[in-house]
Amino acid sequence: MKNLEKFTVYLGSSGRCRQIFKDTAAELGQKIGANGKQLVYGGMDAGLMGIVANKSLEAGGRVTGIIPKSLKDSERIHPALSQTILVPDLWERKLKMFQRADAIIGLAGGFGTIDEVLEALHWAALGSHAKPVILVNTDGYWNDFIQYINTLPDLPEEHLIIADTIDDVFDKIEVWQHPAITGEEDNLPNYEIDILEDTDAPIIYDQATVKDSYALATALGLKQLGKHNRHIGILNNNGQFDALLRWIDSAQEEKFITDKCKKLFSVATSSSSLKEKLDNQKRIEINLHEEKWGPSQTDTHIEIKETK
Repeated sequence: MKNLEKFTVYLGSSGRCRQIFKDTAAELGQKIGANGKQLVYGGMDAGLMGIVANKSLEAGGRVTGIIPKSLKDSERIHPALSQTILVPDLWERKLKMFQRADAIIGLAGGFGTIDEVLEALHWAALGSHAKPVILVNTDGYWNDFIQYINTLPDLPEEHLIIADTIDDVFDKIEVWQHPAITGEEDNLPNYEIDILEDTDAPIIYDQATVKDSYALATALGLKQLGKHNRHIGILNNNGQFDALLRWIDSAQEEKFITDKCKKLFSVATSSSSLKEKLDNQKRIEINLHEEKWGPSQTDTHIEIKETK
């Protein structure tokens, strides 16, 4: 596997998706473990996350889970990992998962998964790393997302690998050529501080770029987790977000996001129409246990409850 030792895997925490996605997660986990490689992932026992960890552990692999104490994810920590790292917040989780990776693999997932994938691509566009970012397009799940990102002017194509199967992942890694690092390796910007600013001002996205798509995915992911309630708007005046919106529809149909997740934002083709929709955007509460995660993938799990 081209001397790559640590594979950071981004994937859904949904336990309600189709079996084909669960099988893909199981196959990847097994292959990483059987080849003596290390799996780094988000630390949960829920959905595909629990499956990939279990299969890697069963195959003898080392599995590191990184999980934030301040998010609901900490209610479902996998109890039997080789290493569990607790961090303060989502940003620290994503940073540590990225820093530990020799390669990044994205399986099927929702807002959190595209947040992490777009983050790695944005940093690649800045010339800050030379890591491959692999999307595993199981049953065409990523088709619309791939169509969307291929239109983005700042997409670092040399970093992106599209694989149809798990075997395809490792075959393509073997022949992939590392691009040069052309920027500062510590230039890894994020947009959480701006998104979580203490304001009621809406967040509006009108530019289809990797940078803005990353910021949009972060805003949606944080809102899904109840970390902010700012109104989010997408001004789709030139159809620039059409393929992304189609992917969101398919992610909901495949149960990687909930029906309520599609109410976290508003879309319009004119500024006046978007303002009206934002003014009427409702507060959304999502019960992740009941609406997304599903049954535990382990006999028990660790739950952290912080006191104020």
